[in-house]
Amino acid sequence: MWDRNAVAYHAINPVVFDGLTNIGLTVLLLPFALPRRAAVTAVWRDHRREVLIMAILSPLAYVLVLTALRFTPVGYVAPAREVSILIGTYLGARVFRESDSPRRAQCAIAIIVGLFILATA
Repeated sequence: MWDRNAVAYHAINPVVFDGLTNIGLTVLLLPFALPRRAAVTAVWRDHRREVLIMAILSPLAYVLVLTALRFTPVGYVAPAREVSILIGTYLGARVFRESDSPRRAQCAIAIIVGLFILATA
């Protein structure tokens, strides 16, 4: 809702909004990352391709959501975003073999129930 308020009512460009948000997050997370410099370097060294893909696709996806929020009611955009969480849950469990699959499946079912409630409201 806050993000929609920024892009729809205050007419902040979605790219600018997301960029400023990411700068703010970087400033907030830097004190936690600096003491773990070795771990950050190891992740960069071992997973550079994946990091770069996420660094491009994640902001792009959110800029698209912000753009949709400029002219579409939240009730339409929010369920679509939740579907992406379901896709991510599935990929995590099946493709990447992440642990804690039963809990993730329960949460996915809760999201589906929430989507059903939104769709029928």
